[in-house]
Amino acid sequence: MFNLTVTERCHRILAEYIKEGDVAVDCTAGNGHDTLFLARAVGEAGMVYAFDVQKEAIENTSRLLSKSGIDISNVSLICDSHANLADYISRPNIIMYNLGYMPGGDHSITTTETDTLKSLEIALDLIAPGGVISVIAYPGHAEGAREMDSIKSLLSELKPDKFEVVTITQDNRKNAPVLFLISAHHDL
Repeated sequence: MFNLTVTERCHRILAEYIKEGDVAVDCTAGNGHDTLFLARAVGEAGMVYAFDVQKEAIENTSRLLSKSGIDISNVSLICDSHANLADYISRPNIIMYNLGYMPGGDHSITTTETDTLKSLEIALDLIAPGGVISVIAYPGHAEGAREMDSIKSLLSELKPDKFEVVTITQDNRKNAPVLFLISAHHDL
């Protein structure tokens, strides 16, 4: 678990909980790396939904999937806010968020506290029993810090008989990304 990026760490953890045939959601497609991970994990029998508000992110994701040989017939690329998640899906097994801005993109375009909280509240209602939600937050910029604080507050209020929340952070690195993992109990 050491000497990994936060995204690599997240993928390794989620690999234990995702299986072929699952329905998975990438709420922040960006350059497509999480979408690619999910598409490989769910295989041809599964389905992946990838959201991003930026057309460039959807195009980047499409190119990466194509270059990687992924059959995109089981991947739905959606140019819309993750706050509208419920308009497209129900009962996914895995939901991923990798917040902030798109690497290599316009850093002034970021996920926002308001949309992320709305989306996360919806995700908590939609997630299948036994499903997992991952959230990577980046407190190194002003909106990211607000977003992370609000996420922490929301997650701290979840009922432990419904959800288990684990937080992974690098305590000896200032403004290090934080990985939140939320597991929905089987009896939701």
